[in-house]
Amino acid sequence: MLDKESVLNVLKKYGYNSLNRAPFLYQDKKKIGIYFVWPHKHFGSLERVLFFNTIEEVEEEVYKYWWFSNNKNKYPIFVEFDDYETLSPKVTYTYKGNPLSMEGIKNLQENASYFKDPKDTIKKQELLRTATILILVLKEKLRIQNNTYQKVAELKEIYQELKGEYQNKLSLYKKGIEEETNHFEIKSSDTDEVDTLLSKLHSELTSLETIEEIENFINLLYTYFVNLESSTTALQNEYLLKRYPYEIDDLQKKIAILDEALNAKKKLFQTKQDPYTLLSSVDNLSQCKKMVDIKTYVETEKKNIEEKYQSREGISENVLGDYLVNFEKLNIELPPMIENNEYEEFDKDDLLATLKKMFEDLSEKEKSACYIATSFLRDCLIILMKNHIENERDISKVINKLILDNKIHYFNEAYSILDDYKNIKIKVKYFTIIKMKNFETFMLSLLEVIDILKKMNESLNKSFYAYYIDREKEIINLYLKNIVHLNKKETYIAKFMPNVLLYYSPVAITRQLDIVNDYELVERNTDIIFLLKDRIKIQTSETSKTVVKYEIEKSKKKDYTIIESVKEKNKCTYYNDMIYNKDGEAYEK
Repeated sequence: MLDKESVLNVLKKYGYNSLNRAPFLYQDKKKIGIYFVWPHKHFGSLERVLFFNTIEEVEEEVYKYWWFSNNKNKYPIFVEFDDYETLSPKVTYTYKGNPLSMEGIKNLQENASYFKDPKDTIKKQELLRTATILILVLKEKLRIQNNTYQKVAELKEIYQELKGEYQNKLSLYKKGIEEETNHFEIKSSDTDEVDTLLSKLHSELTSLETIEEIENFINLLYTYFVNLESSTTALQNEYLLKRYPYEIDDLQKKIAILDEALNAKKKLFQTKQDPYTLLSSVDNLSQCKKMVDIKTYVETEKKNIEEKYQSREGISENVLGDYLVNFEKLNIELPPMIENNEYEEFDKDDLLATLKKMFEDLSEKEKSACYIATSFLRDCLIILMKNHIENERDISKVINKLILDNKIHYFNEAYSILDDYKNIKIKVKYFTIIKMKNFETFMLSLLEVIDILKKMNESLNKSFYAYYIDREKEIINLYLKNIVHLNKKETYIAKFMPNVLLYYSPVAITRQLDIVNDYELVERNTDIIFLLKDRIKIQTSETSKTVVKYEIEKSKKKDYTIIESVKEKNKCTYYNDMIYNKDGEAYEK
């Protein structure tokens, strides 16, 4: 059984005295353990208590903690828990995405080249993920083709029954008339063959070992998609699926005409309308007349499919599956994104330095637009963008819509603030786009700001992490530090891929809010990064992670500190997002 003296001796061996900083000795009425505090790259400081059965377990865990504390800035190593809500989780240290055993830690300590090149590891994982998605895409495409065949077969059966009924009633009426009949052959795909094919593909995928083999597998699958979709059989079935409903509708109309004509024969006074003329009218007005013939349809669709798949050029294999699923709007649940360390990441200082340099290279109008978007006028811009009236240049229509939406007061107040003589210096320095001749010119200036922002194309060639609370606003502010959990129960952790369009401002112009009815503007030096929602694509993980933070509730101190109990401090649920450009630029490396 462990005793506190033995645990203290292990702590002291690594320079921890359990006095003024963690780790501390933990002892309640039943157990002895250690109170650790880990810095996490996303969640901040995490306080946890670990318990042990043997002194060897204590030795190993304290050594790992000591090694992590001394090397976290030297290597890309991170700490992860199996459960972020429990007080006593299983703790794992990772190096570039790879879990570290004691042997791995010691080997890394002695030889940093112990691990394989992580770029190759990540590349292989990404390609395997893409290949898996492509098999899912193939399964979905085959399912769609089989469903098309089944629907066409059902429609053909209905068509043939109606055709027979129509011919019988036509014969009953008087005599047959010449009917132009198109004979189409429907083709099927055997379900058992599909299952066999998919099984073989999965089996082949698991046997692939090299990056080159997986890339070849992906390219072969992609070529198969082209052949699958452009096959004459599949395209004929697509054509029939569109045509048969019109054929059936025509037959139902013709049968109704003949039913009426047959009933009229039994009456003394017959209808003056000629049934043959009515039947011909159905043919003349048929939707089938508007359709191209099946041969032309097949030829045209083959060209369209070839052009569609040519757009694959320039799209990296690691996101090719995502591209296809999103481009074709397929109902497929995607596997989780691979943590992509292949992209070089910015640290905070380099990121801000790069953004500041980019900002200095902007035109005066572009700088002013960024100042305005991060000022007290931000809400006005959001309202204009949310109502989709930023492209309207008839300012009277804009104003009328704002009045109807009960939003015009935001703009009246902003106009009065900028028109105040106290704000002239800041207005001239930062709001050069805004014209204050009258309220209408002010409104037109705000629309011009949106135009300028949407024409800007500033981006970074590296990825980075940031946090945000509200991603539904048209202008999304980012945080480089995870401080948002302090007053929010939900936080989004976003990895921004290279080439994502973003904006920066070194100042925020705010109203002086601490003085009642004083609208004097204040210049606050700060670093603000923001996005326009309609220029990005957000991919959110299906799973969330709830993180509980703990704090010391009760402790006692003599020659050393003993933690006697801890309590929950706060709780936050995190969602992981991947941010791309809406137009797909982020797919390019």
